[in-house]
Amino acid sequence: MFSRILSGACLGISCYLMQIEVDISSGLPAMIMVGSPGNTIREGADRIRAALRNCGFYLPACRITVNFTPADVPKRDMIADLPVAAGILICMDVLPPDSFQDCIILGELSLDGDIRPVKGVLPIVEEAKKQGVRTVILPAENSAEASIVEGMRIIGVRTLRQLIDWTIAAPQYKDRIIPPAVPEPSMLFSSEQDAPEFDFSSVYGQHSIKHVLEIAASGGHNVLMIGPPGSGKSMLAKCVPGILPPLTREESLELTRIYSIAGKLDSEHPLLQKRPFLSPHHSVSRAALIGGGMVPSPGQITLAHRGILFLDELPEFPTELLNMLREPLEEKKVTITRAGASAVFPANNILIAAANPCPCGYYPDMNRCTCTQPQTEHYRNKIPGPILDRIDLYADVSPVKIKDLLEYPEEESSEVIRSRVIKVRQKQQERFDGTGISCNADMGTDEIAKFCILGTKEKEFVSRLFNKLGLTARSYHKLLKTARTIADMQDSDRILTEHIAEAAAYRRRN
Repeated sequence: MFSRILSGACLGISCYLMQIEVDISSGLPAMIMVGSPGNTIREGADRIRAALRNCGFYLPACRITVNFTPADVPKRDMIADLPVAAGILICMDVLPPDSFQDCIILGELSLDGDIRPVKGVLPIVEEAKKQGVRTVILPAENSAEASIVEGMRIIGVRTLRQLIDWTIAAPQYKDRIIPPAVPEPSMLFSSEQDAPEFDFSSVYGQHSIKHVLEIAASGGHNVLMIGPPGSGKSMLAKCVPGILPPLTREESLELTRIYSIAGKLDSEHPLLQKRPFLSPHHSVSRAALIGGGMVPSPGQITLAHRGILFLDELPEFPTELLNMLREPLEEKKVTITRAGASAVFPANNILIAAANPCPCGYYPDMNRCTCTQPQTEHYRNKIPGPILDRIDLYADVSPVKIKDLLEYPEEESSEVIRSRVIKVRQKQQERFDGTGISCNADMGTDEIAKFCILGTKEKEFVSRLFNKLGLTARSYHKLLKTARTIADMQDSDRILTEHIAEAAAYRRRN
């Protein structure tokens, strides 16, 4: 007997549909899997055998051949227990041959026949819809995630026995056995943004650094805050997500796909509608930060896509690890290549970093600083120059004054600041309409030449700055991008000298 089942798999953030062919023929009893299956698929043979036996079905003493196509694509980080079991049941005449036409099957089996959730459901279902498939059979815990895709019939099954009952039932009784999943109102996309967890109104003083962070949020610029311990750097960074504009539906789906592939979605509320804020510890590994593994998987820099990546105590991160951020910060993506597979993950986020001015943290207060000059220089040199060159805004964070702590002054809330940021972002959306660029920080050289036109006076001023500040071509372009954002915040169509001067004030100083 022969059967063919349609399933799906992920490779990086791209997905493809996969055919699973099952053949039962005479020969020595064995289950042979071909078509470049990985260890997780091969181990599934024992799970499938035990699950069928515990559901009352014993495999015949025959040769069972399972083929995964396309055969030239390695299938290492995926589980296909349920579609293989369905194909075997068809070959055993338990299920009709045409049971699963025009549908895909996903799922992992436990030894007692329960069906467990799998990763990457959302992008697989989207790919199935593009290919004309309209029915998906998958674990019940993944049904909410799959129901995000409109126009699909989602059948969430909990056990192998339930799948068999649903399959052999008459069409008019199928929906009684397993009602198709319907997205709840809480899973539908909403442009409204909840109150932020951390609000700028709770940060007293620090008006200059708040303005710098507003520039960063308005234009998508990277920031490095330098200040002594206890000055509020971490708290200020945690407040930034609250002033970013809400995710669009496209951005929300893009982010949800990434987290689906990483297996980090909430089964009850799978649609991500908040911008992520990730703060890895400086002991993080290379694969955890950048991504990697035998099968490429997204790292923290990708999970922070469309949000904030906060690196506290930046000099404490290994220099080798910081150097790996060069290309992601510039290209807004991560390319991971392995012997068997290559994947490209998006990494378009705002980097906010924090550092102390010296190892003890109190320089230049010589009454408290205990560091020698060589110690201070060694500490600062831990941050590679190419990384510093990729940062747009540098801000000195001073200790909070006792006056601000005693008087509890009324501060601007994140909601007020966010309203200004949204207006600036709307200008940029109109400016870059149809280009695929979302904010000023994403501009390339062509866009800079088009949208950052300088007058004669401004060109002369920039020429003097270029030599005085020792700018590189990259830092010059970043200067113009920042000036463009400052001009947008002041509702100016042209970049003026004062905008360039303010942007230059935020550049790195020796």
